[in-house]
Amino acid sequence: MKRWVLIFMILSISVVSGCAKKETGDVVATVNGVPITLSMIEAKIEKLPKYYQTFAVQHKKEIVNEMIVEKLLYDEARKRKLNLDPDIKELINDATKKILISRVIEEEAKKSTPVSEDDVKIYYEENKEKYMVPETVRASHILTSTEEEAEAAKGELDRGAGFAAVAKQYSKDLTKDRGGDLGYFGRDQMIPEFEKAAFSLNVGQTSGIIKTRFGYHIIKLTERKPAVYQSFDEVKDTVRTSIIRDRQRQRFDEFTDKLKEKAKISINDKLLSSLERKEDVIGQPVQKGNE
Repeated sequence: MKRWVLIFMILSISVVSGCAKKETGDVVATVNGVPITLSMIEAKIEKLPKYYQTFAVQHKKEIVNEMIVEKLLYDEARKRKLNLDPDIKELINDATKKILISRVIEEEAKKSTPVSEDDVKIYYEENKEKYMVPETVRASHILTSTEEEAEAAKGELDRGAGFAAVAKQYSKDLTKDRGGDLGYFGRDQMIPEFEKAAFSLNVGQTSGIIKTRFGYHIIKLTERKPAVYQSFDEVKDTVRTSIIRDRQRQRFDEFTDKLKEKAKISINDKLLSSLERKEDVIGQPVQKGNE
């Protein structure tokens, strides 16, 4: 429960005494004459992420208690005149600035061009490579510490022994208990020597002895899945989100460009260059004789 209380306090934005309008409705509690109403509790819950809201509704008593504590702490901070502290004022100003900027960006984002079903289909066709599932293979291996052990294992395989049985007998890898099975993997997931050998095999084929920094491997390719494009229906929601973000970003860039055109802006390039040179000097190692 303590963990929930902490989460609630972190996620809560407004404080009880910070509400300027007069609250109306059923009064659940009062703190030094200030009411906490049912509507205030419900508004508080609505500000929480969706995945916390159901839990919050079931624990309204804890929420009321935290709102009481929140009110008392806020009043205590004002009693100590922390609201007049220059550092606190700066933090409040910075927070206000960020909230206002976020709201402007949000309002401008809403003005971006709506995304139609045709837009999504066209984007998908033009960017199909983004929605390709790369080729993967499934392989088993035997890993030994020495080349002699690997040669012995290879000899058993050449004489017709089953790969899983040989892996269980010779391999030092934890996969030996499942016949050396590594499951599916794609490119850039294994060390280069192992990957090159595995992807060069045909299904059912066993490699020679492959040396890596981990030891000596014998690899058997058991399955291969070719690269495939995800279908439009599988990715259309992702595509739509990509288009929306692109258009919002474009709208933002156009909007800020217009603001710059209207504003009077001057940049001291000489001073900026001197600062960049200082950063370059700071980044250089100190040489003997200059210490």
